[in-house]
Amino acid sequence: MSRRQGALSIPLVLAASLLVAGCATNGGVNRQDAAEANANVGADYLHKGVNDRAQQAFKKALSYDKDNFTANWGMAVVSERLDQPARANRYFQKTLSVRPAPKVYNSYAAFLCEQGKTDQGVANFKRALSAGNPADRADSLANAGLCLYRAHRRDEAADYFRRALKADPKQVVALTHLASIEYHAHRYMSARAFIERADAATKLDADQLLLAARIELALGDRSAAAAYLKRHNANQPTATRSLSQLESSRQ
Repeated sequence: MSRRQGALSIPLVLAASLLVAGCATNGGVNRQDAAEANANVGADYLHKGVNDRAQQAFKKALSYDKDNFTANWGMAVVSERLDQPARANRYFQKTLSVRPAPKVYNSYAAFLCEQGKTDQGVANFKRALSAGNPADRADSLANAGLCLYRAHRRDEAADYFRRALKADPKQVVALTHLASIEYHAHRYMSARAFIERADAATKLDADQLLLAARIELALGDRSAAAAYLKRHNANQPTATRSLSQLESSRQ
């Protein structure tokens, strides 16, 4: 998960724009080098969203070395993008058998959560906590919380979000979702504290600005609510809201 937006992605290595057939060594082909070269090309295509070419490059890499880490991971990601979940699952598991890296556990966990396999997803986010960087650990915890939040398991989600903030007090996904949880629990002062911390850490998106405005309305501060709403409307000129509309839609 990126610290700001919560997105998971594999690290992509920039490569040449054409597929590499192989690296000559003493008149032959160094299969591992050829696999890595093609895997890097595939990663570059994946980064650009050219999924078919990425898949071709990863398959070429695996024809040289079936255990190439980048190619297996790339095949998992591109299979997910092409709506081939069973195939994606196989490649994620293969990647982890090659190298059980925290970043792969994160990627696999996000995939499992999207498939509705919440408990399996959370279990894999936990496995990603071996990452050495505190911000990476915070991201894994926040991702686990997000997985539970989307499964409507908000009490469990809140626990993970709070753990994420202990590792990184500026973890935005944790801050904004705790603000939402507190708002819906009618703990408006606590909700305000979380959304203000998020606002100080990043640029709030449209939904987050609406949440902030609703929190202020719940606290009776129409001026602060109007200020958040003004920012929302400036960013969403085709979907502007008024205070009266927001008040009538309060839950």
